[in-house]
Amino acid sequence: MYGIDIENVKDKRKGVELMQTIHRFNIWVVAMLAIVVVSMFGSMATVSAADAQLNFHNSAIDYFEQMPSHGYRISEVDLKKLVDVDDQSIYIVDIRDYKDFEKGHIKNAVNFPFRELGKYLDALPQDKTIIVYCYTGQTAGQATAIFNMAGFQSRSLSGGMNNGWLKQGFPVVAD
Repeated sequence: MYGIDIENVKDKRKGVELMQTIHRFNIWVVAMLAIVVVSMFGSMATVSAADAQLNFHNSAIDYFEQMPSHGYRISEVDLKKLVDVDDQSIYIVDIRDYKDFEKGHIKNAVNFPFRELGKYLDALPQDKTIIVYCYTGQTAGQATAIFNMAGFQSRSLSGGMNNGWLKQGFPVVAD
């Protein structure tokens, strides 16, 4: 009636919603990285808040500018190939709850629950690619971003355990 293209409006709303989600995610990543940095370097109080913010800002720029074509993700099939040959260049981290890890996890994975990741940063190898997985891939993506911005080489499992690994019918081991 008024010449409004309803489909175009819906697409723009979806775009706005996506941008709002990305913005919320970025704020969350900033907060998580701040917690990680404080837990790692808490005694270095001589760094000003402005310097810390600038360092974080530069790390975030580097993270996006240096993003590889795989987007810091690994497919279930590619991870399965690495697991099958016991590839020593990877370090698999399951960030799900302990109880779910015990019920079944990917072979050779260690369990560092997401809410406790700050405690385990010193245990992460600098010389291996860290493969992170959670239930659906979303939380692992957040952890992967933080790990990469902190200087590690990390990728998240596409689809996580539920929508990726198990959906492909790949095996798990139980403790």
